[in-house]
Amino acid sequence: MVIRRSDDLRSRTCCDGPVSPRRIPLDVAIAGGLFAVGAVLYLSGLFSLGTGRADVPLGVRLSLLAALCLVGCARRTRPGTALALGTLLFAVDLVLGPSVPVWIVLADLLYAAVRHGSPRVGRAAGYATGIGVVVLAGVVLAVEHDIRPAAGALVVSALFFGTSLWWGLAIRRQVELTGIERERVRAHRILAERDREAAVAEERNAMARDLHDVIAGHLSSIAIHSTAALSRDLDPAVRESLIAIRTGSTAALTEMRAMIDVLHADAADPAVAPPRLADLHVVVDAARATGTDVSVALDVGDLPTVVDHAAYRIAHEAVVNAMKHAARRPIDVTADRTGTELHLVVRNDVGADVGETRRVGRGLANMRHRAQLLGGDCTAGPCGPDWVVRARLPVGSAS
Repeated sequence: MVIRRSDDLRSRTCCDGPVSPRRIPLDVAIAGGLFAVGAVLYLSGLFSLGTGRADVPLGVRLSLLAALCLVGCARRTRPGTALALGTLLFAVDLVLGPSVPVWIVLADLLYAAVRHGSPRVGRAAGYATGIGVVVLAGVVLAVEHDIRPAAGALVVSALFFGTSLWWGLAIRRQVELTGIERERVRAHRILAERDREAAVAEERNAMARDLHDVIAGHLSSIAIHSTAALSRDLDPAVRESLIAIRTGSTAALTEMRAMIDVLHADAADPAVAPPRLADLHVVVDAARATGTDVSVALDVGDLPTVVDHAAYRIAHEAVVNAMKHAARRPIDVTADRTGTELHLVVRNDVGADVGETRRVGRGLANMRHRAQLLGGDCTAGPCGPDWVVRARLPVGSAS
């Protein structure tokens, strides 16, 4: 069985998820506010960023600003389309003479494209901004025939629009990191619940074994000996006592066997049954949900239950430790059966500081103990830039 890397789990996740229709009024309000600020600047005459054309009617500029703000109403629902249309209107404004209100609205569209758009839209916005800044400086140089205003246009536009891009990217990354951390917490809760359920199953099985091997055995012995004693010629009082002993022991044995059946039935419940290597996908999916790239390759065939469970526990502990000490670094799990032995290797990249990554704790001790109980061994330590856990479990003797 092979569990391959899942591209779907590493696919893009929108920062805020699907944009709710209830957010659209907020975008409309932002567009209205930007239009109001721009109108004040136009009416006060504090809008020009250059020589511009003085014969452009105020109504034309207000209409252009209104169209740009209308496009801004789709800043989160269609950020890429809004930015493309906004860029065209920005080019018209440059022809009429660059104005502050249009620059402000375009900067907001750039921010929204990086913040709410897909990674492709964000990259396109960055490339387009860089090209646009250079083209703008070239146009100014061609018109003014002077390097100083061209350099000024280059610096001002790069700072103005670059700040919008940087701010949108910073907010997006923060939201994504928050989402990843939330998924990690949820994954750890799932793992803790699985551990608790497995511990309950192990305890039930241990109780069932003890009841069967010890108490049920003694009750059977009492019933057998009392039955054998009744075949002799005994005093009536003694016979009655032996009959009571046999009846009580037989009834207790029946109840004990029913209790053992209940314990085994509960342990057979998939929710609490002792997990096997085939169930490793649970911890793997939980790790992938945190953004960790996990590769699992299992070629083990049918294993004895005790070996299968021990291998699962070792692999589970190794993956959890990898998530804990080297978050979001690749993890590779392989298990193969060669002859009468099962070889399990869990390798994870921990970078250069591999020596600082692990501390001796109960987890590693438990892995070694599980392997030694089956006559195998388990080692864990650095190997180049990786931390590697290797376990060898005998299969033939365990079966």
